Amino acid sequence: MYLFFNASATAGDSFTSDWLAPDLEVQPGSTWPSPAGSSCFYGRQLVNPTSGIWQARVFNKGSLLFTVSFSVNAPIVDPFPASGQSFNSDGGHQTVTITFPAGFLWSAASSANWITFPGSASSIGSAALSYQLAPNLGADRSATITVAGFSFNIQQQASSIPGSSFIGSMAHLAAEENWTTAFTLINKSTVPAAIRLSFFGDIAGPNGSGPLLLPLLFRELHSEPEPFLAASFDQTLAANASSVMDTVASPTSPVVVGSAQLIGAGAVDGFAIFHQIATGQEAVVPLETRKASSYLLTFDNTNGLVLGVAVENVSSQPAIIPVVIRDDTGTVLSPPGTSISLGANGHTSFVLSDPLRGTIEFDTPSGGRISVLGIRFTPPNNALTTIPAIANVGTDGGSFAHLASGGDGWQTTFVLVNVGTNSAPATLNFFADVTGASLPLPVSFPQGNRPPTTATAVTQTMAAGSIFLVQTSGSPQLLTGSAQLSTTGKVSGFVIFRHNNQEAVVPLETRNANAYVLAFDTTDGTNNGVALNNASSQPADIAVSIRSLDGTLLEADTITLPARGHQAFTLGVDKYWSTGNGRGTIEFAKPSNGQIAVLGIRIPATQTYTTLPALAK
Repeated sequence: MYLFFNASATAGDSFTSDWLAPDLEVQPGSTWPSPAGSSCFYGRQLVNPTSGIWQARVFNKGSLLFTVSFSVNAPIVDPFPASGQSFNSDGGHQTVTITFPAGFLWSAASSANWITFPGSASSIGSAALSYQLAPNLGADRSATITVAGFSFNIQQQASSIPGSSFIGSMAHLAAEENWTTAFTLINKSTVPAAIRLSFFGDIAGPNGSGPLLLPLLFRELHSEPEPFLAASFDQTLAANASSVMDTVASPTSPVVVGSAQLIGAGAVDGFAIFHQIATGQEAVVPLETRKASSYLLTFDNTNGLVLGVAVENVSSQPAIIPVVIRDDTGTVLSPPGTSISLGANGHTSFVLSDPLRGTIEFDTPSGGRISVLGIRFTPPNNALTTIPAIANVGTDGGSFAHLASGGDGWQTTFVLVNVGTNSAPATLNFFADVTGASLPLPVSFPQGNRPPTTATAVTQTMAAGSIFLVQTSGSPQLLTGSAQLSTTGKVSGFVIFRHNNQEAVVPLETRNANAYVLAFDTTDGTNNGVALNNASSQPADIAVSIRSLDGTLLEADTITLPARGHQAFTLGVDKYWSTGNGRGTIEFAKPSNGQIAVLGIRIPATQTYTTLPALAK
């Protein structure tokens, strides 16, 4: 709140003001320079006054000129709809809604000359404030618009990030109403990295496939109580640092869905987790960094299961995406010419619900780029499970970092798919926790082509395009460990483990990276489980580095595993106390001449499960 008055000053005038609070305490005011002939003096701003009768007094050279009394029924709150907004380099006319009580007189000011007010910068009560952004011909810049002591932060992007290139895309996000999406970005290098994350809507959304404005809260900026609005924003991540941001749900706003794209000048990786507020169910959206000729999702829609699919056109040109649907024997079910048409940066999502098993393949258009996500909905509680998009399959098999069976109801399902054009053998070998010894595992075969058995290994010759399912059977004691897939064909897959009607996925690890990085978040009662296996026939010493969000090294350790050995633990509970009630990263370095696989599992207080991707370094 401001005190305004008009006067025509004469030489020697000196104006001051103060406020008398409802309890008659004197609140400081202002002193103004008063050159002869000046006018329109205003008093000190009064922010968030308490309820009651206030008095404003104006003096000249110590003599009282006048007193104004007024009633305040409620404190004045921040009039802006958000803490700020990001804009691209083009500039142009913008508006922001200012919300004040009726009769409240306010005026806006800009901290930079590239933000101007083409109309009136003052008004009474609630109104739309119009402002103009000049085009940005230089680096990223920021400034503030201030009204009644409250600030609205304006960030304007540069036209480009020097040295940047496309990093990857996230095929789905869900926000507003009953959904939130949390984005995690990690700088995997030892030098700072500049990035730009941009959001795009769905073809059925209010803005089509164009830029999607989202309200975001940045976890590392604890001083920001309100969301920041952005359809695209720039950030510079320090060495080994992370950035975590959440969309903010408004129950009165309709749900919006879409996708995201990341560019940058550095080794940045990440993922998103979308969250259904009512049920607490979550699913992960990996950052798709592959540029594959095709992406394949498996589905098992028997027993009430359904598969949700999201597809993104990661291109500034329209795309026609060929689609091929097969059953679990490899027989093509879709008519020739089946396809999906998407506009530039377009996104669509749909559900496959026919009660059968099979695969759905999306082929990348010539000269284009796409990303794909699968989400499995499992009864009775519609638990969400991410289904990995299979692409760029080799003939070397791979490793599964975790399996769990028996005990109080743990079950693991191995899903293998032959993406090649020829039949191929596939062998699963099971290894025990800690020791790495061969693990006799009770298993069954849901497709009904083999009787149940207990075995340390399972072999199957798979037809081209077919799926092979292996499911663990119950045992009195809990059996945990890892598994390895060997093949001479293009066979890939993943694991789904299930407990208490919740599920999480274990991807097939084929990358043999120098290190793997997991993001952890142990705040708000969330547990983070980690599984680690040594996929080699020699013992392995695995260096561990734990860092905070800003990249500071918190803890270092070495984990020793025997040949084929496996270890699972909960961060901040079983070990690594520096991760307790915090956020950051934990890195596992590959031993020399060895090979490892890593899995992270997020378990919020709701006891839902979400896979945390291991980011290759």
